[in-house]
Amino acid sequence: MNDNLWHQLNAVLGSLTVTVGLWLLVGALPMPIGIALAIGLAILLAWKCPSIGLIWAISTLLLGVESLAWPIMEMADLKKLGPEPPLEELERIFTAVLFGLFSGVFWMTFAYGIFKRTRDKNSPTAPSNTVPKTKNQKKQSRRQSG
Repeated sequence: MNDNLWHQLNAVLGSLTVTVGLWLLVGALPMPIGIALAIGLAILLAWKCPSIGLIWAISTLLLGVESLAWPIMEMADLKKLGPEPPLEELERIFTAVLFGLFSGVFWMTFAYGIFKRTRDKNSPTAPSNTVPKTKNQKKQSRRQSG
C-alpha cells in the first residue's frame, strides 16, 4: 500500500479518537460539530504531521487533555447544585477526579513517549565524544609508531 494512504488513514483514526473523546467529555456533542471537528482535525494532522508517530503523539496528547478536563467540568456542574450537593453527585465527582486524573496522566505520558521516540528517530546521530589521551597513552603511541 502507498505510504501516503497509511499516513492519511492514521490521521483519520487519530481525529476520530479525539472526537469520540470530546463527545464523551461533553456528553451531547451536536453531529455537525462532531463531523466538522473530525474532518478538520484529520486534515490538520495529515497536513502538519510528517510521520504516523507524530500523528498519534498529538492525538494521545489531546486525549490526555480531554481526560484532565473531565473532572474540571464535573466540578463546575457541582457548583450548580448549591452548597450541599447530594451524596450521589459527590460520588460522581470522586469517580471523575480519580479516573480523569489517572487517565489524563496516562495519555499524556504515553504521548510524551511517542514524541520522544519520533524525535530520536528523526534527529541526526550525535557526534561521538572522544576522550583525550593521557600523557602515558601519548608516550606509548609514539613508541609504537617510532
